[in-house]
Amino acid sequence: MKWYIVSLDSKGWDFKINNNNKATYFKKPSNGWTPSGGGIWHVMDRDMYEVDTLECVNGFDADYHDIQYTQDGGYILQAYGKQVIDLPQTEVIDTANVLILQEFDQNHDLIMEWKNFEHMDIQDYIDEINLNSPYRHWMHGNSLEIDDDGHIFISNRTMSEIIKFDRSSGDLIWRLGGPMNDFTFIDDPLDGPNRQHDARRLENGNIMIFDNGDTRQPALTRVSEYEINENDLTARLVWQYTHPDGHVSLNQGCAQRLDNGNTLISWGGVSGRGQIVTEVDYSGNRVLELEYPVGYSSYKVRKSNWEFSVNMIEGDLNLDFNIDILDVVSTVNFILSNETPNPFYLYKIDLDKTGQIDILDIILLLDSII
Repeated sequence: MKWYIVSLDSKGWDFKINNNNKATYFKKPSNGWTPSGGGIWHVMDRDMYEVDTLECVNGFDADYHDIQYTQDGGYILQAYGKQVIDLPQTEVIDTANVLILQEFDQNHDLIMEWKNFEHMDIQDYIDEINLNSPYRHWMHGNSLEIDDDGHIFISNRTMSEIIKFDRSSGDLIWRLGGPMNDFTFIDDPLDGPNRQHDARRLENGNIMIFDNGDTRQPALTRVSEYEINENDLTARLVWQYTHPDGHVSLNQGCAQRLDNGNTLISWGGVSGRGQIVTEVDYSGNRVLELEYPVGYSSYKVRKSNWEFSVNMIEGDLNLDFNIDILDVVSTVNFILSNETPNPFYLYKIDLDKTGQIDILDIILLLDSII
């Protein structure tokens, strides 16, 4: 264990090292998966300080499923909204769940807003929609990716499709999988993804997907890698991995291709199990497997060599590589200030890992000196 903190304010969703070389994570205000209810993204630097907060605008609430920084220092957030729509297949006025992406520049100014219903027709998906639901759920964006050509593709789990759209016009370029699939699948006996997560473009040009497959008959979860030809609209399955124990991921899950060619897999929500993390080589040999106790889960898992620039000595609040009375005085002063502890203070002086800093931490700090 290198470090950890306990957060009492629901920070930590989609914790990762982003394209700006800083850690980003979401503060989720409720346990509901979407809409998020007005959550906020936080950005943490190498000094373990929160240096920025990010929100959506135009009345939309940011969602926790993904955030991507752009090469010029901007960022893209995802949001949800509700649209009133009259579907002829029902006898009531319907409410549909819609997906919004907002791109901001480095000054937090909105420079692009994409709304799925302006470029997609809900009638194309009507056969797949549960018309008995209180609202018509046809979009669940759980990953977004800035493609090599600068355009964007997103994973829509509800309809088992990956959608790529033009970043300037918003027009759809293609759909991979689902009822509106544009591609011919080659060498794939399962004919594409099913309720997938975490679609990513690899350095070799292929697209890798964590394919939950929980509504297949029979259910089957895998990581699939496709060689994509965007001119001929073909997707050739070139690699896949299923867990030898047959784990089925009911939700969440991700996959990361590592620099050495191995693949790191988080199996998401497996019924009756804690979080399972597996690393396999390209031949499918397991080189690492971790399993947490039941009740412990993780939205995504990533490997990274990223390190904080400050020393990681617990209790060393003034960063002089010693734990002494000066650290005790600084801790007392921090408690008296009534400041909300940021990750730096939580790591350094929340010694009993309760998520708050109080007299018990001072006692533990004094004990470490004595």
